[in-house]
Amino acid sequence: MTVRAPNAIWQEDTAVLHVVLSGDDGRRPTRTVSLSLLCWVNLDSAGEVCGVDVHDLPPELTDAISNYTGDDIIGRTLVNDGWLWIPLSGNSTQRRHTGVADIDLVLDEEGLAALAVRFERKPH
Repeated sequence: MTVRAPNAIWQEDTAVLHVVLSGDDGRRPTRTVSLSLLCWVNLDSAGEVCGVDVHDLPPELTDAISNYTGDDIIGRTLVNDGWLWIPLSGNSTQRRHTGVADIDLVLDEEGLAALAVRFERKPH
């Protein structure tokens, strides 16, 4: 299997994050689960996404998402007690966008393939 780097696009003006995780091109989504949960989008000093945290995932989802235990964690899913952490680069977090967000989790036979995070925009 050829492993690709994760692809993350953060749109600051709309507070939307799209992430496609590593995997091979033969992976096909089997289902999408939509939830509203507490989420952190971690940004480095250049404003690039360096990680995403999703809190309070229900057990049926944490059971479906692979918990990676190796050393090369970039683009891997790490799950612990309903908390999903996906490091997306080796850069340090300098600031976070946090709050309850609408999250679409795209699953396939290997686990989490992609996710979309949409924070509610507060009126100015």
